[in-house]
Amino acid sequence: MKNLHFIFALLFFSVIFISCDPKDDESSDPNVINGETNIGINTVGNTFGASVKVGNNYYDVGDSIYIVSNNNGVVTMRVKADLTQIPALDVINDAVPSNYKDQNGKINVDLSFKSTSEGIQDYNFFTKSGKFHTIAKFDAKVGDTYPIKNSEGVDIVRTVTERTDQDDFPYGFYDIKTIKVEEDPQIPGIKNIVYRVNHKFGLVWFEIEMEDGSKASSYFFTDYTN
Repeated sequence: MKNLHFIFALLFFSVIFISCDPKDDESSDPNVINGETNIGINTVGNTFGASVKVGNNYYDVGDSIYIVSNNNGVVTMRVKADLTQIPALDVINDAVPSNYKDQNGKINVDLSFKSTSEGIQDYNFFTKSGKFHTIAKFDAKVGDTYPIKNSEGVDIVRTVTERTDQDDFPYGFYDIKTIKVEEDPQIPGIKNIVYRVNHKFGLVWFEIEMEDGSKASSYFFTDYTN
């Protein structure tokens, strides 16, 4: 199983990062992350995939996801996927901007993320804020929030709702520690987005809950294992 994250940029990683020098007035800004950018998960050529689960069914979205560049932690990920043949994902597909799709309506886009030893951010094309938005900082505490205003001035808030600090989340053939973050994306048809983040693998899982109560989720696996 792999991640739908790419749809969110995420999702998915699109995930988005600009490395900045630490400054005193940045220390309390939830949408500033520093730290080491030369980390394994950011390696150019790393590949990812998405096998999306809706209800009890898994769907192949014909994905191709891989990192094409790493500029001081600002990672560009090339994403190709086809959601057009899966009616259960129509709400998500409709929310993806048309300029992120090819002439056949399939997702075909380069997405940016910021990924460092301190945390992970995405450039959320749903909210269209024009800024990086923190998914999670690895030193996060339950109750921490990462707010940002979208292009219409509406607050989009991501909230840390769980930190396990023990290997209890199933990931492939073993269990890992995770930080759980929830978001009300303020997108018609989508009620809630849940992210699971790990300090080594970044975004490892996410779930989208529709307003009708249905849910789509996906693990996000990479070929990076060291």
